[in-house]
Amino acid sequence: MQLSSRQRSLAIQDATLSALVRELGDECSRVLELIHQLQLPGLNDGQKAEILAELTASAIHLQSHCDQDFQDSLADELEQLSDDEG
Repeated sequence: MQLSSRQRSLAIQDATLSALVRELGDECSRVLELIHQLQLPGLNDGQKAEILAELTASAIHLQSHCDQDFQDSLADELEQLSDDEG
């Protein structure tokens, strides 16, 4: 049985960034799930519409999630790694 991203700790020091990365992973998993659903044979138009609507919502969430603050937090975490090694 594979552990979910919620059960495994991340090698990220900042607790907020760690939570954001977990949320990002969860949303990416959701996108993959929706893509797999679109690959199922015999979907009717209603099912396709529901999956595509959810995929749209996930894409918007991913876009908003990966904003400048998130990118800055990642950069800060990278800088801390460089500081720790020097």
